[in-house]
Amino acid sequence: MSTERTVLIAPTQYSGSTLKHLQLPHPRTNTLCSYYADAPSNTLLEVVQVDMAGRRSWAGNGWVHSNGSLSMLTPIDPLFIFLSLLTQASQTGDEFKFIDVNSIGFESHVDTASVSAFLAMDAVQKRALATLCETRQISEAVCVAKVDPDQVLAWLKRKCSSSRLPQELVAWQIETVDETLREQAAEREMVLLVSEYLQPYWTERLLREFDGFAQLCESEKKAAATRTAAVVFDSPDSYTPGVADPSTKLAPAKQDKPKTAKERQLERAAAKSKPIMSFFQKKK
Repeated sequence: MSTERTVLIAPTQYSGSTLKHLQLPHPRTNTLCSYYADAPSNTLLEVVQVDMAGRRSWAGNGWVHSNGSLSMLTPIDPLFIFLSLLTQASQTGDEFKFIDVNSIGFESHVDTASVSAFLAMDAVQKRALATLCETRQISEAVCVAKVDPDQVLAWLKRKCSSSRLPQELVAWQIETVDETLREQAAEREMVLLVSEYLQPYWTERLLREFDGFAQLCESEKKAAATRTAAVVFDSPDSYTPGVADPSTKLAPAKQDKPKTAKERQLERAAAKSKPIMSFFQKKK
């Protein structure tokens, strides 16, 4: 049986022998995506692909692969996936119920083997339950948990701290020296980044925690209004004399009727004829 070859770039600290491929639901879209788990370090890596199929190829020692796409492994906080699984299993409107932790993620559309391997990462599960949930130990073998929105939002707000925004992603220009607005702009960028891994419910709740960045939005509206007011637009009266107003529609030019053969013959004869005065000699 042939196996399709894939070129995969992984951080040097992770060994190929310990990485395990998992198919887990994406925390925002809920579609199955590829991840790699490194059990010894309790790390989850996300597969990011640069699609070059049909444009490049890979060549190795004794092999050539026509698909030149490149896959890279980048670390992802596994709590985003844990939060998604918990939310789907226990949410009813704005309320959350207690559920058995061992029953998380066993819906019909998921890869149960992958979910089991993910939940088997003990350190990840302990951190998730402590960070996101209220828990109750029913017995030695049974632990129930309920999503605690306050704990979840506190964790997300820490994720969105302005100090976490990478300098290379700072791509905005704020026309103010107000340090508060600058910090809000950085926080908003972080919210947009984090929301790529959140269900719409949590994105909405997170934005509410920041008051929808109302102060920043109002400042941007004022700056935009100032720029608009500084622009001078032409009016119909400002056009150069002799130049038609472009809003005026000109009537289409009337095309001449084609001349008949007789008319063209008369024109040629007239061009060759001499004026009558040429027959009289001029007096000297």
